[in-house]
Amino acid sequence: MASSLAVQCCSRFGSCRRRLRSSSAAACGKSPNRTEPRSTHYARPEGRRRGREREAPPTRKLAAAEPALRGGARRPRDPARAGLRRSATPLAGRGAHVCIRVRGPVSGPDYKFQGAQRRAWVFWPRGPLAPEQWAPLAMAAKVDLSTSTDWKEAKSFLKGLSDKQREEHYFCRDFVKLKKIPTWKEAAKGVTVKVDEPKYKKDKQLNEKISLFRGDITKLEVDAIVNAANSSLLGGGGVDGCIHRAAGPLLTDECRTLQSCETGKAKITCGYRLPAKYVIHTVGPIAHGEPSASQAAELRSCYLSSLDLLLEHRLRSVALPPHRARSAGYPNEAAAEVVLTTLREWLEQHKDKVDRLIICVFLEKDENIYRQRFPHYFPVDSSGPTGPRSQL
Repeated sequence: MASSLAVQCCSRFGSCRRRLRSSSAAACGKSPNRTEPRSTHYARPEGRRRGREREAPPTRKLAAAEPALRGGARRPRDPARAGLRRSATPLAGRGAHVCIRVRGPVSGPDYKFQGAQRRAWVFWPRGPLAPEQWAPLAMAAKVDLSTSTDWKEAKSFLKGLSDKQREEHYFCRDFVKLKKIPTWKEAAKGVTVKVDEPKYKKDKQLNEKISLFRGDITKLEVDAIVNAANSSLLGGGGVDGCIHRAAGPLLTDECRTLQSCETGKAKITCGYRLPAKYVIHTVGPIAHGEPSASQAAELRSCYLSSLDLLLEHRLRSVALPPHRARSAGYPNEAAAEVVLTTLREWLEQHKDKVDRLIICVFLEKDENIYRQRFPHYFPVDSSGPTGPRSQL
């Protein structure tokens, strides 16, 4: 958004200043063509030779008007305007109309655009801008993600939008909100698996922080989703290809700048047309047959690296797939043990820093594998009515 907007002072606004000075001078019974000094600092000192008196700088001429007309004291700096440089002072305490110049595709029924110059007059209110006042300025420089070729511009544009405004740019309309995904505490009420000796103690708070969901990970409206990527990060088969197709070519363009990724590491990009704000790419190990201890450590590192990025960017919810278990040759059952152990131990240390970790599977077979092992790592009371289950 900051790169898409630039404010310029127009001659139209300059004429408003001239009219204000003229009306102020006329009210005082003086010639409108003469500018009074702002203070004695700008008056000719005693003993100075006759000549042209020093004139107040143009930026201070407006302050020479009556206090009722100049809008009071200078307003404080507003952090919300960091990307929009101010070039006009509000008049009469009610704000002013300023002209913004925008680049890229532009739309918006509330703005008047002037030909190919792509300018729009918007009302600049007096005082700091509230979020609801700043949003129309962001929408004035709307970027079409389906046709844009600049991933930096698109990424900056999306950061300036609210969650509601981002929905317009999703690749799908049947996205799934976080509140619609049941927690393990709710979903486990219908589980009939009995565990006599679970591997970990029962913790109700942790059971509210994790979910098992079967469905399309690209349709989840969460802070981030994890992509089981290959080392090039440029897309591939399975979950990796689905995420790249849904997010659009801008995701591939940004991934190309990351210059690949090592096994067990993770890198983060924008989500673009995905309901998820970010995509965390991580590269898992390739196992043939029974995985070795080093391969299990690499798989554990994939999830830990992804969760570290989650904390680094202050994200609160993430969806994680079962990490290319089938395409990479890693056995599903062995991968489930590593994943659940890693998430349980990580949640015990960081449960206050996240709202939800979602294990998202696509096949019913994978859902059954995790549903049978969940009670061992996140034990709950098996009694009670059947809770809602995730659906594909």
